[in-house]
Amino acid sequence: MSRSVFIALVLAGSLLAPAAISLAQDVPPDADGKPQEGAKEPSVGWSLRNVDPEQQQRMLRFSTFVNKGIPEKYLRAENTVGYTIPAIAAGGPLYISHCSKCHGDTGLGNGDLAYALTPSPALLAYMVQQPIAVDQYLLWSISEGGKQFGTAMPAFKNQLTEAQIWDIVAYLRAGFPDLDDGTASKKNGGAAKTDDPD
Repeated sequence: MSRSVFIALVLAGSLLAPAAISLAQDVPPDADGKPQEGAKEPSVGWSLRNVDPEQQQRMLRFSTFVNKGIPEKYLRAENTVGYTIPAIAAGGPLYISHCSKCHGDTGLGNGDLAYALTPSPALLAYMVQQPIAVDQYLLWSISEGGKQFGTAMPAFKNQLTEAQIWDIVAYLRAGFPDLDDGTASKKNGGAAKTDDPD
């Protein structure tokens, strides 16, 4: 074998070997979800294989927001109603009529429809206290819903105005106060009854 043929074969082998290795590493898992022999985990997907599917969905939603994979209008949105008593009072009935059937009266994910949904509704009472739950995230989630993430959460952007969504956000942040009798629920720590300072 001539030296030039030998070099050509070595070069061809070095060019083809990485492709063959790459194909072997990208082998999907077997029927039990376990990696097949010679397979390497891809960067996305298998790394979450031991995570509950409902948590995978939530992680994907959070990741989309954190990586700014949402419309710019939501990233730049400003809460126009604040966390005032009128906003909380307006947000309560909106929450009850549009959100509580799934998320529950106090945001514990235990509404009348909750048990028929997979993934289950978010535990809003817990979620609104997390660092991810900035106003822009809540506005985007309520406005656009969760269809793109495989959830039953409807998009409310065509049913509610942006100001109404901000009212709901104010109600969530207030801790789901009981507004039936004009006072805040004691179990949630209460809220001021007026806008007047002490």
